[in-house]
Parts: sequence; C-alpha cells; structure tokens
Amino acid sequence: MMKNVIIYSRVSTDEQAQQGYSLDYQEQTIQRYCQLNDYKVIQSFREDHSAKDFERPEWKKIIKLIKAKEKQKDKITAVVILRADRFSRNLLLSLMEKAKLNFLGCDVEFVEGGIDLSSPESLVVEAIQYALPQVENEKLSLRTKEGSYRCRLSGGWTGSPLRGYKTMRLEKYPSMIFNDQAPLIKEAFEKMASGLYSADQIRRWLNSKGMKITKNQFPNIIRNVAYTGKVVVMPFKDQPKKIVDGLHPALVSEELFAAANDVLNGRKRKMDFKSDKSDLYPLKGFLRCPIHGRSLSAYKSKGRSGFYHYYVCTKNGCPRYPIQWVHDQIDRILEKIQFSAKTIKEYKKVLARKFDSMDLERKRKQKDFERDLVTLKGRKTFLQNEYLEGKITAADYNELKSTIEVKLFQVDRELANLKSQKAPFKHYLENDIPLMEDLVSFYQKADGKTKKKILGLIFADKIEFDENRKPKFIFTPPIEALSQILNGAKKGDVSIKLLEKLVKEDKGLRSFLS
Repeated sequence: MMKNVIIYSRVSTDEQAQQGYSLDYQEQTIQRYCQLNDYKVIQSFREDHSAKDFERPEWKKIIKLIKAKEKQKDKITAVVILRADRFSRNLLLSLMEKAKLNFLGCDVEFVEGGIDLSSPESLVVEAIQYALPQVENEKLSLRTKEGSYRCRLSGGWTGSPLRGYKTMRLEKYPSMIFNDQAPLIKEAFEKMASGLYSADQIRRWLNSKGMKITKNQFPNIIRNVAYTGKVVVMPFKDQPKKIVDGLHPALVSEELFAAANDVLNGRKRKMDFKSDKSDLYPLKGFLRCPIHGRSLSAYKSKGRSGFYHYYVCTKNGCPRYPIQWVHDQIDRILEKIQFSAKTIKEYKKVLARKFDSMDLERKRKQKDFERDLVTLKGRKTFLQNEYLEGKITAADYNELKSTIEVKLFQVDRELANLKSQKAPFKHYLENDIPLMEDLVSFYQKADGKTKKKILGLIFADKIEFDENRKPKFIFTPPIEALSQILNGAKKGDVSIKLLEKLVKEDKGLRSFLS
C-alpha cells in the first residue's frame, strides 16, 4: 500500500549561509527519496526557524494537517525529513514530539541515517541520532561563548552597538566608533550630572531629537560603564567578572559618568523637578548661553551663609549669573520702554477715538438688523394672511414660511450678539492704561506666570549676556514700535500717526492685561 507522506525542510539563516543546507537542496533530495520508495507526497512544508523547540509556525501546520486527515483515506503515515538535526536539536523534545506523532498514527523518517525500527536495539541508535544534534549545538554554543569571552577580554565588543556608536573592526576585533547620535548621548550624561533635570525629562528630550528610548532603557544607558571606554567581561568557567579597557573610544569621562550616576541613584542632593518655580525663576526659558547657544537653567546652591540662586548653563565651565543681578538687568530694560506721562495722555486720546468709532459701527449694525427683523416679521404676517384667504397652497405656504423663519433666526442671533457686546473701554482707559506708565512696578508685583507672559510679549528672542555682562536682546515688533514712540516723546514729539497705527494693528501693551 502506498504511503502518504509530508515533506518537511528546515534551515536557520546561519546554517543556510555556512553549510549549504538550502531549502531547495533539502526538498529536491527528499522528493527523489520519496519517488524511489514510491511514496505519495501530500504536501511540502518549508521552515526558516530555530530547532531549539517545536514552537514553529510551519511545524504547527503539519500537526494540524495530520490531525485533520487522521481518520480519512489519505491518512498521513510519515513526515519525511533530510536528517535528524533538521527535525530538532534537543534530545528530550525530539522523543516527546515523535511520541506525539506516533499517537496520531504517524512516524518520522529521515533520508540520511535511516534506522531499521524492527530491531530492539533501534531505540538506542535512535536516541543517539537525536542526541548528536544537541551535542553539536551545545559545543557550538560553548565555542561562541569562549570566542566572545576572548574578544571582550582583549577589549573588543560583541553584540549590538551602544546608542551613540556604530560597529567597526579595530585591531582584528569587532568594536565600535562614534555615530551621529554620540553628541546627544554625551549631552544626556551632562544634563543628568547637572542635577537640574529628572531622568524622564532627559529621556523625553532625547526622544524629541529622534531617539526612541523607553523609561526602562534610559537608566541603563546612564549606568553602562562602556560609555567610559570600558568593556564588561562576564564570568566564564572559573574566571570571575572583569572590567577591562575597550578598544572603542570613551564617550564620557569617568568623572562625568560617576557624577551622572550619583544623581540617578539619589546620592546627590534631591532635586525638586515637579513644583512650579516660575515665581522664583521667571526668566528661565528667556536666557541663553552666549558660548553654547543653549537655554540657561536655574538652581540653588548652598553656601556658608545659606542658599544662593543662579541662572546657569548645564555645560561645564560656563559663567553662572546670580538671579537678583539678572532680574535687575531686566528691570533696567523695562524702564527704557515705560510710557511717559505725555505719551500716555496722547495714547488715551487715540484709543478713545478708536473705541468711539468701534461703538458707532456696532450701533449702526444693530439698527440695520432691527430694521431687517421688522421687515421679516411683516413678510411672515402677510404670508399667513395669504394662506388663510386661500390665495396660496399649503405646500407653498410651508416652504415660504420655512425660508422666512430661517432668516429670522439668523438676524435675531446676530442682533443678540451685537447687544451682548460690552467692551470694557472705559475701565481700560481709566485703570489699565496708567499701568503702562509704571511698567516696572507692575512687572515686579506680578506673579511668575504673569511675568513670563509679559516677557514673551516684549522679547522676540532669548537674552544673552556678553563677555562684559551687558545684555543683548531683540524686541518684538509691537515693542519696537513703542520704542520709536518713546524716542519721539523724549524729543518732545509724540507721533499721533504712529500711535494710531499701533492701535489699528492692535499692537500695544494692552496685551499684557488680557
């Protein structure tokens, strides 16, 4: 009776490349074997998967097919495989899987190294046949571990490269050199060592630069001694764990590595990252380091007489600026753009004219809508009379009535909107504008968030201090226009046209108070 069989071919990528056991070669050899033995091939399966276990996609399909045909006429009686190592590389799992197949009425048959199962001694030979691939696998694993151990002992690098590095062969051993991400990783260490940032803030900063790092991965980066140019050699046989000098260049110094880990592990002062410090450091985010071009941060330092607060760059070697000195510099700048009494007077006149003009326009539109409302209501009444007298049909009446009601709704809504507009012009003119005459006092009394809002409206870019600690800054266009007005006022000439243009474009200090 002809045997119904399944052909199974398996490779791993390494085996295919190194030993030539391609899937085509296996399948062709098994097909010839089946033809010689007059086997009927029901289906062929190919697998590119490890033989460490039987959790393989194609092998699961084979088991499912054998079960489906278990009670059918074309029942499968054997799975034909080239060799035992194509089946499995684990003795125990091989015997268990063969027992599972036997329970389904199927067997495993090898083209190479076939065994006469009718002999009682065949079980021993079969066990050896399944054990040899496992022995070979374990020997290969041992050689790999030994090779990796010797490579690392010599300073080489095995495995995937670290973030900030790429693989490169150095002195006959695999190693690493810097890639484009190296400066970012180094800056992450510097930020961590500064104690000014939490680990998650730095991680999110790295992610914003295109590096995808999870919360669990980032601490491992900071704790990896390989960034100092070292290589960790894990225990092997009777040899203990070692740390040796690597062939790859160090990305950070040992001092920076230690400082970053002190902060990460809580051995440095506990930093408060979550509380709002805008009242204490309102200029954080508005200052820039003139050397490195990065925003200045802020922190407090403990001295002999207490705590001292500074705006600082996180890079080493940059100057730090006492917060009170910096705040005094900003007050001096604000003093330069305060309105004079004369300018305030003229500004109020221009605004009053503008507000009167705006209110007249609102009232004119209100009257127009009131007239439209009367007209539409008249049309609706006329339409009802025409319908009651039988001059128009019910269908025409409903259609025309619907059109008029839609227009009535729209006009009524516009009218209600105009009536509800109550611009606080008088309060603004009498109470808010005088604050512009004493901007510095207003700024000093404001809370941190309000100060930040004011600064954002005044400065178009971050403020820098040059080597002489003189502030360099750029005003926003509205403030630049105000500066022109103030310069004119100092000369006794307040430009009414410029004031009117400022009001028309809505560019004024009234934005501070909104």
